[in-house]
Amino acid sequence: MSADEAPSHPVDMVLSLHREGTVRLLRTMRSHHVMPPFCYPWGSERAYLALLRGACSLALLDIPDGAATFELERRVHLLRDFTTVVVLAPRHIDAVSLLRAGAVNVLPRDTPPVELASRLIAERRWLVLSAARGRLRATPRSEQMLSPRQMSQRALFGLLSSATRPWCCHDLCLLLGNGPTPLSRRALQARMARLTERLAEYGMSVHSSHQWGRTTYMGIHATPVRQREGR
Repeated sequence: MSADEAPSHPVDMVLSLHREGTVRLLRTMRSHHVMPPFCYPWGSERAYLALLRGACSLALLDIPDGAATFELERRVHLLRDFTTVVVLAPRHIDAVSLLRAGAVNVLPRDTPPVELASRLIAERRWLVLSAARGRLRATPRSEQMLSPRQMSQRALFGLLSSATRPWCCHDLCLLLGNGPTPLSRRALQARMARLTERLAEYGMSVHSSHQWGRTTYMGIHATPVRQREGR
């Protein structure tokens, strides 16, 4: 069965900071049917796109022993901008800082499987009730309007078009990087240039500002007609 055909679980997506350790956890939890049978590494554009498409998504960020915890609070803060985040962490990790960063819960990794399953089901129940009370974020514009050719462009488009706040270039580099290594600013600029070319075909552009060596992206907007005609 492929990832797209897999049945739904209380947890929509498992993101891992160390896939080997997370795979072992998924094997242990398989009989409880609360997590998908596969996980994605931090920075997976496919995972981000799936979460962006879900109006009521729940992501589990797993931090196995030995995982790099570089800028952990900031990672949680970035994820919570487009999904509900539960963190599974060793007990030595500061849970308070992760809760302050935006996690709805921080669960110890040594929680017995039955209890962990029950807690995750409870988190899903809370999320569904919250959605029913009308606190869902607005559905982002999707690739129905624009269909970038590459996965990297689609992920970038999804993040920018669904933004509830401006994205700093450093935040995007951390979010799109591979594990502990952020994406380089040069690579981000190259991706942004390719996306800008694609957007121009639809009369749209990325609204950004540059100051003090930092680029801030405010979202995607229609390009003024006068500006398009002057090209």
